[in-house]
Formats: sequence, C-alpha cells, structure tokens
Amino acid sequence: MTSLPDHEALCHVRASVIQRSRGKSSVAAAAYRAAARLTDARTGQVWDYSRKKSVTDSYVMAPAGSAAWVYDREALWSRVELAERRKDAQTARELQIAIPRDLPRSAWGAFIADVGAPYLAAGAVLDVALHEPRAADRGEQPHVHILITVRALDPSSPTGFAPTRNAAVNALLTSGGSHGGGARGDALTRERERIAAAMNTHLRAAGSKRRADARSYQARGDPRTPEPPMGEPRVAVVRKRRSHDRRSAVVAGIRESRKLDNEITKLEMEMALSARGFPRAPARQTKAPHQQDYKASLLRDRFPDAVLPTAISESLYLVDVRDPRRTRVLTRDGAWVESDDESGTVSLWGPRSASAAALAESISVSTGYGIDRVERTSTVAKPGKNRRKTAVSEDEAISIAHKWRRRGFADVVESPAGVRVGLGGRSRLLDSGDHIDLFGPVSDEALRALASKAAEDWGGSLSLDGPWPAEAQARLWTECQRQGVDLVGYEPSPELVAAWQAKSEKFSDSATKLRAVRSETREADLLLSAASGDVAALRRLDADLRAFVQGHLDDDQRRDLVRADREEIVAALPSFRKFGNAELERDPAAATVVAQPEPKAPCDDYERRPT
Repeated sequence: MTSLPDHEALCHVRASVIQRSRGKSSVAAAAYRAAARLTDARTGQVWDYSRKKSVTDSYVMAPAGSAAWVYDREALWSRVELAERRKDAQTARELQIAIPRDLPRSAWGAFIADVGAPYLAAGAVLDVALHEPRAADRGEQPHVHILITVRALDPSSPTGFAPTRNAAVNALLTSGGSHGGGARGDALTRERERIAAAMNTHLRAAGSKRRADARSYQARGDPRTPEPPMGEPRVAVVRKRRSHDRRSAVVAGIRESRKLDNEITKLEMEMALSARGFPRAPARQTKAPHQQDYKASLLRDRFPDAVLPTAISESLYLVDVRDPRRTRVLTRDGAWVESDDESGTVSLWGPRSASAAALAESISVSTGYGIDRVERTSTVAKPGKNRRKTAVSEDEAISIAHKWRRRGFADVVESPAGVRVGLGGRSRLLDSGDHIDLFGPVSDEALRALASKAAEDWGGSLSLDGPWPAEAQARLWTECQRQGVDLVGYEPSPELVAAWQAKSEKFSDSATKLRAVRSETREADLLLSAASGDVAALRRLDADLRAFVQGHLDDDQRRDLVRADREEIVAALPSFRKFGNAELERDPAAATVVAQPEPKAPCDDYERRPT
C-alpha cells in the first residue's frame, strides 16, 4: 500500500551532475544505469554491470540526422569523456524521474519523449534507462534515468562534440546552488514544474485522478514532513540485510504514519458521503489536521486539475459531493461555492468571502466553467420572529430538510447556516427555520416554495423581511391567496384584488367541471364492476343505474358491457340512467340489490359430458 493520498501522484524529479573531480565517469554511469558492460576509451577501464537487475529497458535518443555512432552507448560516452580535458570537467547531466504507478506501461515511452523533447531540440543526446525495482510496500517503483550530454554534436570535431558547452541545455538545468538563486536558480524549478505538467497530461489521458505537484510541502501549505532522501544503493543494502539503518527507519516510520492517516481520511470521506445531516467528519478527541484533510481530499478527488489555494483547508466548513454532478462548499465565513456539471457554471453566493472567491476561481480555471455571482434578492420571516438565528443545529437542519423533501424538493442540503433548497436555474433558498433568504431570480417556483413553507410550518402566514420588488410582492400575495396563506403587512391594490377574484372564478368553474368528470369516471368504474357481478359496487350505484344493471340488462348484455371501454361507458351514462328510470317506473323494486351471477364466458356454454 502506498503512503500517498488518493489524489496525489509521486513527483520525484532529481537533477544531478556527473563530475570527474568527484571520481565519476559518464561511461561508468551509463554502464550502471543500462546494466551493460562498457569500456572507457579514454582510460581503458572496463565497467561491467551486466548482472544488475531491475533494468527494464534502455535506449539512446538523439537529434534527427545524427551519426550512427551516437546510438552506440560505448562509443557515445567514450567520445564524451575524450571531449573533456579538465580534471574537474562535468561530463554529463542526469535526470532521475519517478513514473507514477497509475501511468500504464504503454504510456511510458510517450511520457519520456515529452520529458526529453526540449533537450533534443537543444541538440543534446539522451541515454535513457528504465528501472523497475520493488518499493518498500512491495509494489512497483518504476523510474527513468536520463543521462544528458553537455555539449552539442559537431561532425567537424575529432570527438564529434562541439568545443564549447551547450548553453541551451545548461539553461534548462541550472540550479540556484552556485548562483544564489534568482532568475538562473529558478530554471530547475521551472523544469520540475514542466515535468510534473507532462505527468499530469498522461495521467489525465489514462483516466487517473492522481496528479503530480512539483511544489514542496511548505509551498503547498501541507503539514506533512518531507522524507529524508534515500538512494537506490541504500535501499538495496537495507533490503539485502533485512534490517533498517537509522535513516531508513525514519523513512519507514514516516510512511507507516502516512498510511494510517490516509486510512483515517478515507474513513472520514466515506462517513461524510453517507452521513445524515451535515456532511462532515466525526468529532475527534485530539486536535489533528485530518478533519480538514478529508474535506480538501474531497475537493481534490472531484477537481484533480484544480490548484487549490494554499490555505483553503482552514477555510472549509462543509464539502458536499454526494451528488456526482454537483459540488457544494460552505466556507467558515458563510459563503457558498457550487459547481454544477449540467449548467457548466461555478456559482458563488452568500457573504462576500476572499477564500470562497479564490476557490471558485480555482475550480473555474480547472473546469473551464464560468463564475456566476448570485446575489440575495429578498427575505421572508415567520411573523413575530424578528431576530435571526446565527446558526442552525444539526437536528433542526435535518427536520427542516425532511419537510422540504416531503414537499417534493430533491435538491436539499443541510448545513449550519441553514438548509439550502435548489429551485432550478439560478434560484435557491436558505431556510434557517424562522427566516428564509431567497438568492437569485424571484421565480414562480420560489414563490410557491415560500407559500408552502408558511402554510405548513408558520401557521399559514408570513411577513416580508427587508426590501422586496413591488412586482414580486404582488406575485407573492397572489400565490399566498392560492394556498390560503396570509401575507402579513401587505395591502394589495384594488386592481390586484380584482384580478385575483376573476382568476378565482375561473378556478372555481374549472374545479366544478373537474369534480363532475371525476364523478362520472367513478360511476363508470362502479358500473363495470357491478355488471361483472360485484355486489358491493352494485350497492354503491345510484338507484337508476342499479335498475339499469339488474332490470334492463340480461346476462349477455351484461357480458358485453364488461368488455366496453371506460370512455364509452362515461359517454353512455345519460342513456343508461334513462333506461334505468324507465325500469323503475315499470317496477319500483328493480333497484333492490340482488346478487347477479357472473357473466359466463363463451367457453362456459359448453359442458363437459362424461364419456
């Protein structure tokens, strides 16, 4: 098991120098990295590492049109050694780069080609060696060694290399060590960032959510302690003798601690996704960074390409990712940031917040979504409740949210600031119990929601709290009249009252017609049931229809009636009543309920006779 968090890919990029004054040889370095047997033409010394294991592949990359000897490893590095005369000469530069485990083997070549492209363009020759030893967790630890020539190729030179060092290559790998930082010292930092970006490009193409970050833990605002460096020789010795030295023991302890932290963070994320109420981690006995870690981890998992603000973890209060298409974040200063994949927007609403604005910008850059600032439009309150709550308890939030879901609203999230109710589009409500803030347009859906809240929870009345547009007040009053709610303190204009009365009459006529249609449909169903022999349905029919079924129809007619459609029965009800009344005039007892035998099916007319 890796000690890295689920969102993080190992970003190990180490640059070094092969320097003669330190007893190093580029021929020896190439032989060791490629597990080959090479002879140094300058000294005659043979370097044999052909028995070395864990080398997966090795090859030479050179600019187009290079001579054939460039691709011969022994000839290449012997000429490099011959081209350098100083006893303190730098014969090669080296990059050691970890390959993320999430990157499939088929993508390794393309990744290495992207890393080496600027050096080939600068005229350097690259000797590539892929190593795949076992890591401390017994998993794969693929990495690549790239030896880089420090002089450009020159066919006119006896050694094949230019008499001066390649300034373009040197500019790519200059560190701040001997130059005191500054512009030259920033070159290696930029190179690490470029390589990390190449990693992320290939990880993204592979469908991985892990991302590499070339910054230090300190630059990221990450409280983790960096591991002391351990090279391959030390790791090999520790593995061979099966016991730790002082440094490897420290590294092993750090990694085990991180594994436990990762497991705790995963557990907290699972609890947050399945918890009822506020989506947050459980309380802890000790102060630890995990409760913020899991929130930041949720964001990194949802937005792997986002560069989150350094101090974002401390500003997060709630992160809700239970809906795979939407992400909602509540910051500690009460601001909301919401990302919606369907609309392609990042909404920012609530109090003005620098941390929320920075988070929204980060998500927007990584997703390409536009930022939509949604302002508070208006507020309503329960009459007599002038004092607003500063926070809502979890039990109260659960109760409020349950009522909103029962009213048919599915986009509901509990939070300490109140229950957020999405109304579609840009409109949303924030219900704190006795007050409701409306953000975005005053839509018809928002007005219906406010009136239904007042009808069910506020005793059938509500009051306006703060400024409201006059047109919106009139529409809210009309909706309150429709739901039987009193809008306290609002005086409608005579024109508005007249319009409502005219609309009410239309509603009344429509309701009467609807009740008549429903009554006829119900009678048609009862008639069909009675004709099929249902005595209970027969008793529920009116007297004229009972007389029609029992007295007017015979068995064959009742059987035919059962096969009729409901619409046909509804259309024929007046005629059936007429026939039933005629039957009652002839025989007043025709409406008396007598159990009718079930209509026989055609196959029942044939009796089976004994043979």
